[in-house]
Amino acid sequence: MFPLNTELSAAFLSCGMAFFSWDLAEDRFYGDVALAQLFDIDASVMAAGLPILSLIERISVEDRSRVAASIHRAITSGLVYQEQYRINHGKRGAVDVLSVGRCLRDDAGTPFIYNGTIMEISSNVASCIPDPLASHCRSALELAQKRGNDLAARYLSSALKVIGAA
Repeated sequence: MFPLNTELSAAFLSCGMAFFSWDLAEDRFYGDVALAQLFDIDASVMAAGLPILSLIERISVEDRSRVAASIHRAITSGLVYQEQYRINHGKRGAVDVLSVGRCLRDDAGTPFIYNGTIMEISSNVASCIPDPLASHCRSALELAQKRGNDLAARYLSSALKVIGAA
């Protein structure tokens, strides 16, 4: 799993991380504009809510049963759900995504709402996620500078230039 930091959070949002909530009792799945675009569904329809089956049908046939089983496990166990799968987008064709979610329970322990995110992970979108090596080098450079370690700071500056992050 990626470390969650400000730089990574900004990258996720700029890469089209989509958010959703699914009301289990009503079988109404709600999503933001980014999710509507990802699933090639009109944004007003997504905002009004639709049955989960409408989205499951857009998952590739090869991934569908695995994803459905994983969602069921998350609902019954309360554990975090994480799956990578492919969506059949009407205009763009196959789109690889990563989804993370969790089913919340009420006071009686009954599952009632499932929240999560879905993010496209195709190569062009994944390329906008910052390289963790650059982030670590910048942090180490800042620390070396604060401690007055000029030699380490020089090496770290050179490393950032080599990886193209200077």
